Amino acid sequence: MPQIAKVAVAAATYAIDKPYDYLIPQGTDIAVGMRVLAPFGRGNRVSEGVVLALGQGVPDKPIKPIRSVVDREPVITDREIRLALWMRERYFCTFYDAIRTILPAAVWYSYREMWSLTGEPLPEDLSEREAAACRLLQDGPMERDDLCAALGETGSRVLSVLKKRGILQMEPQGSRKVQDRVVQIACLALEPEEALERMERKKKSAARQYDAVAFLAKYGDAVVQELCYYTGVSRQGIRSLERAGLVSLRSQEEYRISRRDYDAAAEEITLNDEQQRAYDEILAQCRDGRPGVTLLQGVTGSGKTLVYIRLAQTLLAQGRSVMILVPEIALTPQMMARFSAYFGDQVALLHSGLRLTERYDQWKRIRRGEAHIVLGTRSAVFAPLENLGLIILDEEQESSYESENPPCYHARDIAKYRCFRENARLLLGSATPTVETAYYARRGDYQLALLRRRYNAHRMPRVILADMRRELRDGNAGCISRELARELEGCPDAQIVVGDGARLCYNTLTEQGITLKMAPEHLRMQSAWGVARQALALAQAGQTLSPAQLVPVYHRLSQAERERLEREQAAQTPHPQ
Repeated sequence: MPQIAKVAVAAATYAIDKPYDYLIPQGTDIAVGMRVLAPFGRGNRVSEGVVLALGQGVPDKPIKPIRSVVDREPVITDREIRLALWMRERYFCTFYDAIRTILPAAVWYSYREMWSLTGEPLPEDLSEREAAACRLLQDGPMERDDLCAALGETGSRVLSVLKKRGILQMEPQGSRKVQDRVVQIACLALEPEEALERMERKKKSAARQYDAVAFLAKYGDAVVQELCYYTGVSRQGIRSLERAGLVSLRSQEEYRISRRDYDAAAEEITLNDEQQRAYDEILAQCRDGRPGVTLLQGVTGSGKTLVYIRLAQTLLAQGRSVMILVPEIALTPQMMARFSAYFGDQVALLHSGLRLTERYDQWKRIRRGEAHIVLGTRSAVFAPLENLGLIILDEEQESSYESENPPCYHARDIAKYRCFRENARLLLGSATPTVETAYYARRGDYQLALLRRRYNAHRMPRVILADMRRELRDGNAGCISRELARELEGCPDAQIVVGDGARLCYNTLTEQGITLKMAPEHLRMQSAWGVARQALALAQAGQTLSPAQLVPVYHRLSQAERERLEREQAAQTPHPQ
């Protein structure tokens, strides 16, 4: 009975996006999750596809056969297929768009159309251009773009005509963006004593080969490139040793991961009463085996990260994996330093700032079960972790968790889906959660854990609220309240003004006798991260800054608030009759 595969085709648009039936050629080894090349559409243009299901049956109409299989093993699991189908319905994208988002860019192929002669006798009624195309292909296959450039404007039409007549054929030739890095490992094929004894006679005539054997006898094995570097032996010399039966060579895959040294050291974690209470509550929710969402709302500096680390330690000891998402790439070094101090090589890092090869190798580590903790930005939510126990979304209120490119997914939604499908707990951490999250927590749909105090009893900053409407009624039409002006007048040091309204604030405040200075031009429009980066540069140059010097002070109302006050003032102003 014929074997039939249901395939999601990359060339299908959303309107016609569905599984298509294709005939599996006899002798073809195929499995669900593999990519294939199959003809699609009336023109039978070869398109890439993913096998969604396999079956047997007699089709009620002729179906097209699969041209070739791209992968030797499945690149996506059943779990990822279900996720892609869910994303298709939620974000109105094609199945293939969802799969491209889930998988790293390094696993995808780029294809070229290679044209060649079919071997059929050439007819005599060929036109001049058609005959020219056949002559060009007599020496071997050519790429479509090269053929069209040689044939001129009508090149595409000529190729199409020759293909229909069975004179030419086209085969897609694919190449993956990133290949696996494979190195050769050399080791002794004999016992060290026997190998050295056999090389003793050649100690002078083949001194470098002897050194190579002595090196392997001492250290066991070595990468061929390193062996050549340390002993001076050539690759030809190593091959001679292999032919003599003294050395054996094997291929081994090597990860391309930048090893970064982090200064953070693992310290004993001591939780305060609030942290311990939050930890116990969240851990109990993780252990009950039911999926759910918890909001960990803690003030800035309350020690949410310590709770994350303690939870990760406990779940890892139970054989479960953990995912930690942060909103910005700039936050990953700090978090990676802290988690690496406690978990070492069990932590994998995923974000778009890594090189394509590094990101691919980190993904392979996760897929193979060599890393059980994933730290990264938005796209890390698709990491292929097995036995998922907890997903942490730190600073969940940040808008950067939502993708701006189609499919426009939100990492929180993907994390919630994965938790409910894999019986895991989603932990949303924030000092200022979104209105949506706060509403669900208050209604009881989300569990709530609170951290009201700073870690180690650090004092909270003093907050002063100024009613600018009252200021306006009392005759202060400026953008600075009188209370803020008094606070600034009492500052012994000059205040630095930054931001898009820096010049306006500088002019307004200096007129009131307040000592100010403008920030340098290259810092005036910087974000908080930009200012912190400059502060780090000063610190590295030996110019230390106190924490108080880095605390932002807002000197004016927002643009929306100023416009509202202007409208109210205009409404109160009597119009001349």
